[in-house]
Amino acid sequence: MTGIDAPVVIVGAGPVGLATALVLGRHGVRSVIFEQYGGINPHPRAHVVNTRSMELFRTWGIADAVRADAVDPAWAGTILWKQTLAGEPLGRIDVGEGPEDQLLRRLHASAEQLTSCAQDRVQQHLLDAVLTQGMADVRYSTTVVEVTDHGNLVDVTVEGVGGRQVLRTCYAVAADGATGGMRDRLGIATDGSPVLGHQLNIYFHADLSPWTRQDPALLIWLINSASPGLLIGMDGIRRWTFQRSFDPAVESPQDYPPERCARIVRDAVGAGELDVDIRSVGSWTMTARTAETYRSGRVFLVGDAAHQFPPTGGLGMNSGLADADNLGWKLAAVLGGYASDTLLDSYERERRPVAVDNARHSMANAVRMAGVGTGPETDGIAALLASPDPVVAAAERRRIAAAIPAQRPHFDALNQEIGYVYGAARHAGGAPLAATDLVGSYGDHVFGGDGHRGWAVRGEDVLDSAPWFSVGTGAISVNSGATDRVACRSWAECPGGATAECR
Repeated sequence: MTGIDAPVVIVGAGPVGLATALVLGRHGVRSVIFEQYGGINPHPRAHVVNTRSMELFRTWGIADAVRADAVDPAWAGTILWKQTLAGEPLGRIDVGEGPEDQLLRRLHASAEQLTSCAQDRVQQHLLDAVLTQGMADVRYSTTVVEVTDHGNLVDVTVEGVGGRQVLRTCYAVAADGATGGMRDRLGIATDGSPVLGHQLNIYFHADLSPWTRQDPALLIWLINSASPGLLIGMDGIRRWTFQRSFDPAVESPQDYPPERCARIVRDAVGAGELDVDIRSVGSWTMTARTAETYRSGRVFLVGDAAHQFPPTGGLGMNSGLADADNLGWKLAAVLGGYASDTLLDSYERERRPVAVDNARHSMANAVRMAGVGTGPETDGIAALLASPDPVVAAAERRRIAAAIPAQRPHFDALNQEIGYVYGAARHAGGAPLAATDLVGSYGDHVFGGDGHRGWAVRGEDVLDSAPWFSVGTGAISVNSGATDRVACRSWAECPGGATAECR
């Protein structure tokens, strides 16, 4: 067999692709990442970094760096509804002022806490970690044009500055996002909801401190007829995004030059002379869909290539990071010869149900939010708030204020972050384990369906050549006999480690 160029090829250098490479590298597996764009997109999109992701970041050595770039905690837990930023609040949610038992439950569930850090900053910290680790070759401005699965290996054809090239690999990972094309080329369908809407995302710099200094908030929903939408504080200082609905059937982001976008932002703030620096404009589609399968032979889907959620819940990037962690160690186990290829089937069995439930949760949030001024009802609600009849306007303000507390699950859903369970999990005494049982405890108190104890539940797919397996410690532990342990820093150093051929 012809030698491989890299054990794993990853398509896409977004947060999930970089995370996949980082996990593989921690287990001594080299990878090549191909990214069609020239570098990290400076336009921030996702920003929520939930509890599980922060736990992963701590394991990967970047939690402190992400925290340093995150918004001030005084911002992160506050959500406001206003007509304009300069106007009076219609209502608010302060996540830190919820029921005491709920707050204690979150506080005691993990040493890490949910935060908000702009995606471009998160991505930079992941890239820095990958480059420092030195186990991945990151190639920007390189497009994957074809992936050919031969059954025992995969050929990946790419085109970049140096022309066309074919790399041979054991496994390929599609981390190219919802519109990257790999999923469609593999013929993998998706199921879920129809398109819910289209959003324009305006990234701008401005000093909004006259309105945020005394009442800071991470998310500010603005309900008015001139410029409704959502303001998101990306750093709590000058970096902001403004999300608003638009119709791609009649317009495109190119129809929003800087002058128009600046006017939109000023109308939303309620300050006609505000100095606004428009940085970029993008668009995205709101939907909830999940790939019908996460695997096609030796090619796997992760992140948005595998699932899309409405942003109502902040679960998109976070779900993808957990995908990367789950798939990464399993690929390393198979490549190292400590598990059969069937272990890789557990990736879909474990991660897809989580995605389906995250889609359900996000959809429920989106539907619930319609009652407080988002979605198709925005114009009607804005008109009532601006009614010349003070009785009508006051009644609508009271209605919105009463409806806002019901939105709390949108912003505080610990079970969605860390409460999921893989496989037929049971307590040590044999009782079935519910997702809520995990909150406040950890996987080392959980037993898989085969009775083996481990950080994560592996079910019947526990490594078939070793009854125990340690991950997340920076070293790999393998069982070379009934009682002997061998610890090694990489798969190549372990007995039966990676070779120049695919297993």
